[in-house]
Amino acid sequence: MILRYPEYYEKFSCIAGRCEDTCCAGWEIDIDDASYEYYMQVPGKFGERLRSSIKEYPLEDDGRYEMHGFILKEGKRCPFLNSDNLCDMILELGEDAICDVCTNTPRNFLEYGNAREVSISPSCAEAGRLIFSGREKTVFVEREIEEALDFEEDAKELETADAVRNARDTAIAILQNRQKDIYQRIIDFLIYAREVQECLNREAYGDIPECGEEKCLDMQSAGTELLQDADYYYFFRERMKSFQELEWMNEEWGQYLERMEALFFEEGKGKMRYETTFRNFRAYCKKQDKEYQMEHLMVYYAFLFLARCVDDFNFWGKAQYCVCSFLMIRDIALERFYQNSERFTTEDFVDIVRIFAKETEHSEENLEFLGDEFLFEDIYKCDALCKQI
Repeated sequence: MILRYPEYYEKFSCIAGRCEDTCCAGWEIDIDDASYEYYMQVPGKFGERLRSSIKEYPLEDDGRYEMHGFILKEGKRCPFLNSDNLCDMILELGEDAICDVCTNTPRNFLEYGNAREVSISPSCAEAGRLIFSGREKTVFVEREIEEALDFEEDAKELETADAVRNARDTAIAILQNRQKDIYQRIIDFLIYAREVQECLNREAYGDIPECGEEKCLDMQSAGTELLQDADYYYFFRERMKSFQELEWMNEEWGQYLERMEALFFEEGKGKMRYETTFRNFRAYCKKQDKEYQMEHLMVYYAFLFLARCVDDFNFWGKAQYCVCSFLMIRDIALERFYQNSERFTTEDFVDIVRIFAKETEHSEENLEFLGDEFLFEDIYKCDALCKQI
């Protein structure tokens, strides 16, 4: 089958104890069956420690992916994460001993259309540096591997997979069209995603448009009309209502929400402060040539999420998530920009994307909640989203 991934993936390597954060705290750590059977056989005191650190999930727990997981310590830390943020299991038994979820994190996998797609999540700061540091367009690599999918796809599923992948690749090309500024590209992306969804609804895969020059000009004209009379502060307040309802995966997220509310909701001052900071931040990013980081962010989310619609045919919903992630990350960036006396570095961007990704990408509950918001709230319709860019 085909293995497909962004080129920077080849450069990724965990920096372990040198990382400012850890992937080994903040969420449940499931144990796959093969690892569980191995842990049951580990001899000696470390084996006893292993077995005393494992719990069995209740059968009625619909959210479980495996039967077993580790008993977390204070701060939701893995019981084998030591004070140096190193893994005692690796130190004692070697890297091959850790379970699948630990081996794979922060990688994302999707298998469809006789292909496996892999990406690395910016919830890991080191991954974020790889994603956002280079100015060049993200390049994707394809190569043949000897493995096969664990499931068979019929002709209809392969046809759907091919149509979805082509639409996703076109969406990425729209986002990487540097003849336009990043904001116009995101509007084009939204309009294109809406048209793709209409074709998927009719199962008219052959009607999914390619973004030729004429088509992109049509989208730019439509986007210009939609931008008239945009009230950025109103939409910010409405977005905050959604994101304040998310389950907190870490304290950093809650602290950011509180600081944003204190800064931009203040009676008599918040609106002007937000609008001024918004204008200055956009001007700063343009002057400092930082728009490529926003492009990389959107391309990351497009590659990660759009093809997942092979399961539910909801291409538009995935596009909504991509754009709303961009908008919320920008809102967090405004707070950081304001507090930093209107300076904003690549490390700042890596840090705020890390916080956002940990809050959303790694929580099925939060993803489902946002999906419902996108479906029912008017501010997430195409026209309204275009006005928020």
